[in-house]
Amino acid sequence: MRNSLRFKFITGFLIIIIPLVFFLLFNNLYAINVVREQVSTTNSNLLAQHVKQINQIFAETNTYLYDLWDNEIDINQLNDLTFGTDEYLLTKKRIVNRFQTNLNYFFLLDTIFLFNDRTQDVTFVTKKDYYFQQRLITESVPIEITDQKNMDSPVWQLIQFENRTVLMKTTRLTNNLIAGAIVNTDSLVASLQFLDMGTTGGAVILSKNGDVASHTTLGASELKEAVEAVPHLNNTYQIVTDPKDNNKYLLISVFSEIANINYTVMIPEGTMLKHLPFFQIAVYFIPLCGILILLFYLYFLRSVLLKPMNTLMLGMKRIMRGDLNIRLNEDHSSEFSFLIGTFNNMVTEISKLKINVYEEKIRTQEAEFGLLQVQIRPHFYLNSLNIIYSLAAIKEYALIQKMTQHLAEYFRFITQTKQGTVTLEAEIRHTQNYLEIQKLRFPNQLVYEIELPDQYRKCDILPLTIQTFVENSIIHGFADRRELFTVQIIVTADEQMPDDFLWIEVSDSGVGFSETLLKNLKEVSYEDELFAEGHLGIQNVIKRQRIRYKGKAKLLFNNGKVRGAEVKLGIPMSYSVSEEDEDV
Repeated sequence: MRNSLRFKFITGFLIIIIPLVFFLLFNNLYAINVVREQVSTTNSNLLAQHVKQINQIFAETNTYLYDLWDNEIDINQLNDLTFGTDEYLLTKKRIVNRFQTNLNYFFLLDTIFLFNDRTQDVTFVTKKDYYFQQRLITESVPIEITDQKNMDSPVWQLIQFENRTVLMKTTRLTNNLIAGAIVNTDSLVASLQFLDMGTTGGAVILSKNGDVASHTTLGASELKEAVEAVPHLNNTYQIVTDPKDNNKYLLISVFSEIANINYTVMIPEGTMLKHLPFFQIAVYFIPLCGILILLFYLYFLRSVLLKPMNTLMLGMKRIMRGDLNIRLNEDHSSEFSFLIGTFNNMVTEISKLKINVYEEKIRTQEAEFGLLQVQIRPHFYLNSLNIIYSLAAIKEYALIQKMTQHLAEYFRFITQTKQGTVTLEAEIRHTQNYLEIQKLRFPNQLVYEIELPDQYRKCDILPLTIQTFVENSIIHGFADRRELFTVQIIVTADEQMPDDFLWIEVSDSGVGFSETLLKNLKEVSYEDELFAEGHLGIQNVIKRQRIRYKGKAKLLFNNGKVRGAEVKLGIPMSYSVSEEDEDV
């Protein structure tokens, strides 16, 4: 593979194109990272500047609240007036008007109020939710004024009330009067809309402890990621990934010391880079162009060089398989036309020269096959005659008749084995005749079992195949005549590929193969001297199977788990034996 022209051309092209693609891709990604860094810094600075402005408003509000006693005469008078009198109500009205004017000036504030600790009277103005603000002041301020540190500190307190979160600042003007201001944290979130957060981004206010202190458009997974990441920020911004959809976000968080809150914003990376479509497209376009160039190069290389070369190689492979009728199309470039034309002429010459050699080989194989098929063991005839003689001596005429019948069928089958194949049923019946003869020779010492499914009875098999292995089992395996000797013949199909192989297993309960013989059989070491003494039958079957099935048949040897020998013969069921085959 590594020495092929295809591999070398493709490898050479990839060595050139891959570094170029990686360089362009790296350059583009570097540019994107630079842009991302710049955009992140810009958004972070914008948020920090905005928080600074909000803190300035908080600081100005603190100053305004501290100076109310000195700047507002009506508040001084209200402290001395009797609650509920007309003058008290008129003074309170004037204070409300002044608060309204100041509330418009402090655009971020939602409410300015004055709370009388003695009478529990509330004077306030608000932009929205009048009754909610009234309940908030009435119930929360008494709790806040119990902590003198909060009253003296410039820090605004975060208060949870009726599923809402607000920032409140209170300061004591007199023993009775407390002034304060309220900012809804949702208003702070709304003030961050100048940042382009896209459709999936959003902002949220987090407490110093990491609790959510405002409403937000962020999803549950984005909000969780923000809450977990903010305490660990080394800078004011960081790129985070939403584990739910793997989208990347720019997380910006600025802490406000005057309110003990974090202004946190998550901007989708796509929104950050939406004004740079070239960089976004290039990330996908560069590898795609590289792939398209490679495909075009491969197509050009295939048409001009690889296709005619492959055609020439396929033609050579068909010649190696013995197909001398192959002729290749010469309609290619001049160089390949010359090569293919020379190849066609060479095939023609080889075809003419090989005919005589091939025919001679066929005749040789036919002679060898016929010789192998008629080889038999003469001692079997002698043993059979001795059995008949012994039976006649003891006047066992019924057994003599049975023996004679089996011998007649056995010899009849032998004389018909010049045909190329026999049915599996006929071969099994011949093997049974042989076994019945041996049972007469070894009464009560030999038993056999045969399993032949009906669907395989008409399958073709070479004659004297199964009987040869059975005979080999009795001659070499039946060593101890004091024990019952068992022979099994089982015919099955391949479980994984039932249409490919028919398996015939012959096993016995004898002594099995010797270690040396079994090793040579498994290693396919079929040397003539190995079978010089007593194993000519195995050699006979091996050669006949090789000739008939052209090396496609399988022959496996093994010893049983307990004892005995096992031989498995695999015959290709798709192999058709025709008249033409019989002439080979």
